[in-house]
Parts: sequence; C-alpha cells; structure tokens
Amino acid sequence: MTLADLDVLIVDCQTTGATPHHGDVLEIGWTITRTGGPAEPIHAHRVALPEGRKIPRMVSRLTGLVDESLTDAIAADDAWRLLRAAAMKVAPTPVPTVIHFARFELAFLHDLHERFDPSVSFPFDVVCLHEIARRLLPDLPRRGLRALAGYFGHGVDLARRSHGHVEATAFVWRRVLAELAARGVGTFGELKTWLQAPPQRGSGRRAFPLPRERRLSLPDAPGVYRFLRSNGDVLYVGKAMSLRKRVSSHFTSGRPGERALEMLTQAREIAVTITASALEAALLESDEIKRIEPPYNVQLRDRERGAWFATPDLREATARPEAHGSIGPLPSRHSLSSLAAIRALASGEVASIALRARAVGVPVAFAPDEASFAHGWRAFVLRHLAPQRSRTVWGALLKASKALFRLWGEGSLDDEEAVETGTPRAWTPERVRRQIEQSVVRDGQLLRRSRWLCLLSESSIAWREPEAEARRLLTLSSADIVERRDLATGERVPTPPGGRRAWRDRQLAFDAVRYDRMRVLATEMKRVHAETGDMVVRVDGRHELRGESLARVLRWV
Repeated sequence: MTLADLDVLIVDCQTTGATPHHGDVLEIGWTITRTGGPAEPIHAHRVALPEGRKIPRMVSRLTGLVDESLTDAIAADDAWRLLRAAAMKVAPTPVPTVIHFARFELAFLHDLHERFDPSVSFPFDVVCLHEIARRLLPDLPRRGLRALAGYFGHGVDLARRSHGHVEATAFVWRRVLAELAARGVGTFGELKTWLQAPPQRGSGRRAFPLPRERRLSLPDAPGVYRFLRSNGDVLYVGKAMSLRKRVSSHFTSGRPGERALEMLTQAREIAVTITASALEAALLESDEIKRIEPPYNVQLRDRERGAWFATPDLREATARPEAHGSIGPLPSRHSLSSLAAIRALASGEVASIALRARAVGVPVAFAPDEASFAHGWRAFVLRHLAPQRSRTVWGALLKASKALFRLWGEGSLDDEEAVETGTPRAWTPERVRRQIEQSVVRDGQLLRRSRWLCLLSESSIAWREPEAEARRLLTLSSADIVERRDLATGERVPTPPGGRRAWRDRQLAFDAVRYDRMRVLATEMKRVHAETGDMVVRVDGRHELRGESLARVLRWV
C-alpha cells in the first residue's frame, strides 16, 4: 500500500521532563489520518501525575498547564489503554505511527508500555517527521514543529499542547507525501529504509523561503512591513526607516536568535505600507501589532498589559481614573509600588518586611534584613530627602526624584561600591541605599512620563525628519491621530482641537492601545529632536514647546 493510501496514527506527548527517569507524561494526544471517509477527531487528555509530583514552573510557562489543570486528568494506565484502542482501529500491530520528534516521545511510550502492557510487543512502528524533514529540506533554517507547519502554510498555536501539535503533525505529514513520492519513496517500508541512510549534507547556507529578490525589491522608504505565511497569516510586524535595509537585516544579521529563525522559516511573502516619515511608521507598527496580535511580536501584544491609574496616595491602582488626582496612565498595576513604599516609610510607617521588599523592588522572600535596611534608609534620607525644602513628604520626594534623575543622566548616581559582580550578594546598607535610589529614579520617571503622555494626547506636533524636504504635522485628540499632513512653509502649528480638555477626561481616553501609541510617539519625538532639533509641540492655544524647553521634557521619556 502506498503512503498516500495508508492510514497512520499521529501521536504527541507533553511531559514534565526530558526522559521518563526525570519526568512524567503530562498530556497525550493522537489522531488517525484517513485516506478516505470522514476525518478522525483529535483526542487529547491531561494525564495525572504520580502522588507528590508537581508541574515544574518552566513546563507551566511553556504549556500553560498548572497543577490545578489536572483535576479532571485521567490515570496514566487509562491514557495508555485509550491510545492502544485507537491504534487497533488503524491496523494490526505494529501500527504505522508518525511523531514529529520521535526520539523524545518514544522513550515515554516505551515506559508506558513496559509499565502497563509488558506481555505484548510494542504496538507502534514509528517514523520521525523531523528526520524526514531533515532529509527533504536540509537547508531550511529550522525544522521544529511550529517552523515546519508554518513553512507548509499551517498556523499552529505557540502553546506547547498536544491537541495543536497533533493537528500540526498531521498537516505536515500530508504535505511531505508528495515530496517523498517525488524521491521514489512510495511505501512505509521504503520510507523506513530511506530513513536508515545518512541524510545528505546540505549546502551549508540557510535557504529562506522568502526569495532574496523579493526583499531587495522593497522601496528605500520609511514604513511598516509584515512577514506572512503562505496562507496569509501575519507572523511579525516591524517598522523601518528604510524598508529594504530593515527587512534585509533580518536575513543578513550574523547570529539571529531561535525565534527569529523559526519565524523566517515560515515567511513566504512580505507586505509593506509606506509612510511619510519614520515617526509615523513607528505609530502604525504599534497599532498594527495590537490589531493583529502576530505570534512573533511579544512585547506589544501582551494581553495583560493596559493603562493603569494610581490613587493619589499611591496605595492602589485601577484600570480607570476613579477620582480627580488619580495618577496615570501607567504601564502596570504595580508601576509605582516602590515609590508608594518609600513614601510610606518617609511618612513614618514601620519598616515591615513587605515595605522593605517593595522599597528596593524585590519579592518579600528576598527582602533586606532589618539592620541593613535601617542603615541604608537612613543614608538615603540624609543624602536625598533631608536637603529638600518642602512642606510635605511627597513634595520632598518629588524633588529628590528629580535630582536623582539628573544624577543618573550624568552617570554619577552610583559609586564604586555599586559595581555588580554578577553573583547574588548579601544586603548591605550601601546596597539598600542604591536600590532605593534606583526605585525613586525609575518610578519618578514613570510618574512624570504619565503627565507628558496626557499632554501629548491633546496636541499638535510639527517636525522634520533627517533629510526630509517638508515638515510634517500630526494632530491628536483623545490620544487618536485626527490629522496628518505636510506643513506648509511658514504655516503656524495649529491649536489642537482638545487643547482645553480637562485632565481627567484626557486620562479616561487611555487604554492599552492608546498608552502604547503615546509612549511610542514620545520615544520617536526624542529621537527626532536629538537628530534634527526641528520640532514644535503645541498643547493648547497659548503654549508651545520647542528647543531646550522641549528637550527638558523629553528627558523623562
């Protein structure tokens, strides 16, 4: 029977370790690829761990499974029995079986067989899809399951779970059949013989699916690019000052990371949007990542991110400004937790272990001891808070954060004792003081940045990019772009439509998308101002920021 006519069993296991000696089967899935009739459903079962065993933290991070996920898990012997029953529907043993990385799964399948079915022969005749791809596609940058599935045009969930891996393995198996037939491999027996021969050595150069001519044909202009699978899925969105140079850099950089190679293995086409400036390309990139959620853009697509607002006393944070005086927008619920702890300590609260930990920005388990913290705190107060003239603790702390930020910018904040050795160290008063200083600098910067982002949310911005002929104008209202165009020679920067909008109304406009848009805008403004100095920001009918006054504000970005 030819491979094209053969029913095969597809199997995937997720485990808590690399071998049965160091881990257990956590999840097992399978399906049967039928040459005719209705498609077989995919079966995936969570498997109960032995008494006293836990899911390792790294495995939870990769799979999304936690110990509570196993409340409805089946016993390992039941999982083996169900898999054996499925195999009997395919053929007499040994059953033709396809596994993506068989060397890994086979060890666990043999372990289950020896534990629960030792009286019969091993029921699976396994071929490794990775070894098949290694021979068919020797120059492909990566041959992991996600890379292979994407190369052939199938979108697979990035989570390492059996259901998605079984589906992807079956998809790739069906796609390689024609490639095998073209090489004269027509039966399962011939496939096994073919796999026994050493793989042919490739050219030694990575063969990317996206043709070199395609990326070199891109315009030398600013814009946004999107890497696409053959099925049209967007893999990655990026921005560029020059589309041609930036896209080419993905393929020519010396040591691209694993994720980059996995993504480029799947990229068959590229779509671009030309923008009038690099600044506008950065804004479009941020919005596109939020809209599309490409799998290889991680930082700006985190679904847990949002815009947060701290209460005036900094003790709580909510997703909306609850009252006048709320502080924000902020990038997370805990953005100002260190500053809140330092403010509480400066107001006379007892230095509990929780306050000590938050003040230096570490978990409670790693909090400084009482004595070291007390001496370090006293040094911080004498050096930074006591010299400030203010009627309130909060006022003194804000002035101290501004002074510390200036020292940090000058590179004179740390002394010789601040040099890190790269190894965990015990807390000392000097280390406590430095950590508190860094907390004040970091949180103070976020505090002032939040005010700047609110101002930018209702503003008109005129600027000139390097080598640009015309100045560009961007007008924003409620953190949305309402106008973009070239500014005529001699034309005054117009008053923004919402320049008189109340502060709380400005805050209410922010969500995760608008927060990132304004943060990206502020970062790009800092770049342009440093490169050309040609930038004017109007926040209402009377006030314009330009030159050194604008530079002072941009230092907080």
